Parts: sequence; structure tokens; C-alpha cells
Amino acid sequence: MNKRLIFILLITLALVGLYKGNEAVRGYVLNFTNTLKSIYLDLEYSLLQKINNHFKQIEKIETLIQQNRQLLQYKIAYKNLLSTLQNFQRDCNITFAANSVHLLYTKALSYVSFGDFTSLWLEADLDKNKVYGLLKGENVAGVALRKDSKALALLNGNKKCSYGVLVANSVSGIAVGSGDNRFINVKYIPNYATVKVGDKVITSGLDGIFIYGVGVGEVIKVWQEGSYKVARVRTYADLSYPRFFWLMKL
Repeated sequence: MNKRLIFILLITLALVGLYKGNEAVRGYVLNFTNTLKSIYLDLEYSLLQKINNHFKQIEKIETLIQQNRQLLQYKIAYKNLLSTLQNFQRDCNITFAANSVHLLYTKALSYVSFGDFTSLWLEADLDKNKVYGLLKGENVAGVALRKDSKALALLNGNKKCSYGVLVANSVSGIAVGSGDNRFINVKYIPNYATVKVGDKVITSGLDGIFIYGVGVGEVIKVWQEGSYKVARVRTYADLSYPRFFWLMKL
């Protein structure tokens, strides 16, 4: 071990002597160390740049993710608002008017019970003991009333929904929900009355719910039931998307 240390010491002393005594060796050593220093500094700068760029990219990605999330939220809100405005515009297409009629705009909040598409809770403040006519566009969609301090809509398909109608503009009857929003059954048609497939059905205006002449639907089937006739009517109102309505208050 001592011999090795002595050998290393002698080599070191020889190199130091050469460095101090020989100008060429000194220049070579200086150039070599400067080159090493330059390479080290370049590598350090390059590494720091890469690290800095990496963190900048991470920050930019996080910013883009946040911006994308905000844009998605804005897009969803925009589509919802656009749909609301389009439906509102469509449902404003009401062609009749009467001084004694008050129309109140409302929208559906939710179905009353899961799986039953014939009754809805509405966003409205209704009077007690008052039945309102419910319109989808310019056609009958059902009736509405107050229940448990909330506005309840009974659509055409609801079996508790009923209102007065005229078939072929002359035959009186009572429209009653069939269980399917696409159809109603007109009951209590006099047995002597002539009712046929294709006859138009409108409101009679005699029930205190609707004015006369609001469109209901068209007869697709007629049958006998006891001492009266019954007509199956395909309704005009499209209730596949029951979102916006008008309430008719007489």
C-alpha cells in the first residue's frame, strides 16, 4: 500500500513539475480543462432547459385541460339554452286569442312517478280548486291542477285526465285518458250520433277548462260500449318530449 501511494505521489509531482516547467504542457492542460468545463456547462444548460420546458409543458397541459373543461361546460350550457329557446319559440305558435283567456308559460320539472309518463310536476303556482287547460303548442296536452301545494299535470294519456270535446264539430263527448299519451278515448257519445274514422275532435268550451275550438285529434276507431259509443282519438299534441307547456286559465 505504501509503495502505491509513493508511486502516485511521484507521478503527481512529475506532472506538476512538467506543468510548471513546460509551457506547452501547461497550455494543453488548460485547454483540456476549459473544454471539459465548456462541455459541462453546455450539458448543464441543456438539462436545465429541458427540465424547464418539461415543467412548462405540464403547466400548459393543465391549463388546456381546465380551459377544455370550461369550454365543455359552456357548450353544454349553450346547447341547453338553445334547446330551451327553440322549444319556447315552437310552443309560442298559438293561433287563437280571446280576451277572457289567460295563458301562462310553464315547464315540466319531473315525472310524478318512475315509469309513468302520463303525469308531471310543473313549475307553476296554481289556484286551489281550479282546473287549468294544458297546451302543447296550439293543441290540447291534458289538464293541470294544484295538488299538495304543487302544480300537477295530467297528460292526455292519464286516466284521470278528462275534458269536454266535440266530434265532427257537432257531437258532444268527454275525452278521457287512455293510458297512452298518443291517444284519448271520447266517451258518452250518444248512440244515435254519427261518428266515423277521420272525424276531427276539438274542445267544446263547455267545461270551464278550455275555450271552444282547441285542436285535440282525429278519430281512428269507433265502438259500442253499453248505451253509448266510444271513439279512439289519435291526439295532435306530441308528448314524446313533454318539457314546455302553456296553461290556459278561464
